[in-house]
Amino acid sequence: MKVLIFGASGGTGRELLKQALDKGMEVTAFVRDFTKVEDIQHPNLSVVSGNVLNIEDVGRAVAGHDAVLYTIGAGPKRTSIREQGTRRVIEAMEAANVKRLVCLSSFGVGDSRSDLSFFTRYVVVGIFLRHAFADHERQEAVVKNSELDWTLVRPPHLKDGEHTGTYQHGLKLAYGDIKGWISRSDLADFMLKQLEDDRYIRQAPRVSY
Repeated sequence: MKVLIFGASGGTGRELLKQALDKGMEVTAFVRDFTKVEDIQHPNLSVVSGNVLNIEDVGRAVAGHDAVLYTIGAGPKRTSIREQGTRRVIEAMEAANVKRLVCLSSFGVGDSRSDLSFFTRYVVVGIFLRHAFADHERQEAVVKNSELDWTLVRPPHLKDGEHTGTYQHGLKLAYGDIKGWISRSDLADFMLKQLEDDRYIRQAPRVSY
């Protein structure tokens, strides 16, 4: 399988990159700065430098792949990079007839917001992360309006940690029944497994310890 990873130099993107290569996939890393992944060397790895907001850059990268994983974000600041970058990727995928998209979102977006704790919903998300979550909401709308075979992955708080392969996932995980975090390694594990499993196509599963 040939996969393209947007945001491959970020925390989750690097985990996706390494695990996909370990699985024997042919991987293309799309990054703004290729030096941020030059420490990862593998015969099945190609690196493409470009701007995700430039449709020509994105179109050249998407062509010839079987699936796309999108992890680009920008922390809590006011931005539209999630929405606009995802929009360019979907346009390129539809033009190239690449159907499978696994896109990183967040627990607290869409119908999962009502399952957050009071403090998280109204203080953390409602105040401190309001710009990021507004961008995620717009991003999810763009994905859901596409004709792709998409999966929106909604993790809670992300941390660096070991790859255990053991975590919860489902469409209705309640915040009170989970630990409220997952390692980027295990998040990457779950995202890659979606490429071989159609259970969550056109769905938005939650994943957490």
